[in-house]
Amino acid sequence: MSKASIKYVSLFILVLLGPGSNLSATAVQDSKINPYMLFTYLKDTDSRQILQVKMTNITQVGEVPLPGLNIGFYNNEALLGEAITDTEGNASCTIGSSLPLFASEDGSWPFSAIFEGDSLTEETYSELSIYDVDIQMMLSEEEGERFVTLHATTLTSDGRVPVTGEEIGVYVPRMFSLLPVSIGMLDENGAFRIKFPDDMPGDSLGNLTVIGRFNDHYLFGNVERREEVRWGTEAEITAPVYRSLWSTLAPKWMIISLTIMLLGVWGHYTYVIINLFRIRKEGLKKKE
Repeated sequence: MSKASIKYVSLFILVLLGPGSNLSATAVQDSKINPYMLFTYLKDTDSRQILQVKMTNITQVGEVPLPGLNIGFYNNEALLGEAITDTEGNASCTIGSSLPLFASEDGSWPFSAIFEGDSLTEETYSELSIYDVDIQMMLSEEEGERFVTLHATTLTSDGRVPVTGEEIGVYVPRMFSLLPVSIGMLDENGAFRIKFPDDMPGDSLGNLTVIGRFNDHYLFGNVERREEVRWGTEAEITAPVYRSLWSTLAPKWMIISLTIMLLGVWGHYTYVIINLFRIRKEGLKKKE
């Protein structure tokens, strides 16, 4: 084939591939991440009000955290603060106790979290309407039995009134979550009382943390009261771990055998590499 023919064929291929390449580049530019925002409210045992966000990307293999995103937290249109998501995709803003909050006509606080987007991630936002509520918790012992009493009140134009007919629970913390002890409804006086079990595991001294909590409530968010008490069973001191095939410490003979085998394998690798260099060196000498 002549040079002219080759030139025209190449030009024809470039013309065919050009539009496809441009479309691919455009598709890559337009394929931004569409993030998922989980927006929650927490009022902790010290009455601190905390707005929390978790930013993730929903993929075929699960949720992937999105770090480094700037989140703005608002009450109505007033900026409460900004935070950058960490490696787990979490960001939070603690509302100052002296900061007056805007309330809607129904008495709820309108909160919003906004991510304005960037070159890789689409913008997104979420909203919450929260009614302020307080929880009081009393731990008592009567005739050898233990009781937890919760009392919840909310602020209205007539002052604080009991919260009635809403679900509330008693929990104890575990490694990754909260273990429900009992969940029930507040009575007409805004109270919920349970008998605490006597077989709940605690630390080595029997201490555990009792939590009274509205958990992801549709009106109040997360509101809790915590108190540490010696109501748990004492944790047993674990026996020392001996070297065995079924323990975390392998027997010494196994470690020595594995070390010798690994040294033998890597020794053969080293021997082969050295010989390859020698063969190459001998070949260069023969050429000279």
